[in-house]
Amino acid sequence: MTTIKVEELDQRIFLTHDGQYVGHYKNMVLKSVFQPIYHYDMSIIGLEALVRIHHQNGSMIRPDDFFHSDDTPHHDKINVERLSRLVHIRNFSLSHYRDKKLFLNVLPNAVERLALEVLSCRVLLKTLAQFGISPKQVVMELIEIDANCEAQLQQSTRVLGRNGFQWAIDDFGVNASTQERTERILPHIIKLDRSLLYQFEQGEPDKLLDAIQLARNIGSQIVVEGIETQNQLALMRQLKIDMYQGYHLAMPAPVYTQPIAKLSYG
Repeated sequence: MTTIKVEELDQRIFLTHDGQYVGHYKNMVLKSVFQPIYHYDMSIIGLEALVRIHHQNGSMIRPDDFFHSDDTPHHDKINVERLSRLVHIRNFSLSHYRDKKLFLNVLPNAVERLALEVLSCRVLLKTLAQFGISPKQVVMELIEIDANCEAQLQQSTRVLGRNGFQWAIDDFGVNASTQERTERILPHIIKLDRSLLYQFEQGEPDKLLDAIQLARNIGSQIVVEGIETQNQLALMRQLKIDMYQGYHLAMPAPVYTQPIAKLSYG
């Protein structure tokens, strides 16, 4: 099977009996879960959309295994990524936090295609408009996978940025989410991989502090990922990090149709 025509993606999205949208691709069902991202004042600044891939036999496929595996055909990665993005937008529109930021994980190669394929970009913009979401709310998270060409990736982010999309480097400090990529993209947000937090907590602060300095130098905000304890949160707040995300704060859930109690810190 080749890449699905962008105009046919909507035909693979269905509204379930419990009021959520899912995507169907081959023998897989694609569902959305969302994890809040908290501002320094512990208010919710936005939701990160995460795909959950369910095999029709009932088993689950880990998204990281699916997207990182060399055994997964490239066109399957592109199809699932594009389809899940449209599913996430629909489900986000049902959320209590639909006026906040929507963080979407994107493959670098898919970004290049999205910028080059006028129809793909139009379908994305049309879907956002249809469900009442502004492109300015959308933060595209470039995941830590190699691009075909880093220079082309840079140009593609510039092209798409003209439509109002913001950019984030996901899992900074791991694999292709490097200082070099970050300085090319000049993202609005740098999301620090949890490994930097763990190293900091264990008395090895250099990588995390260097990332903070990089963000300040290029004018990016920072999200610390993987906060799983109160101590980790306290350490990051002492550093005046902009935003926080992790299981200690909130677990991923299908759709937040009701407000989450504001976290307090004192």
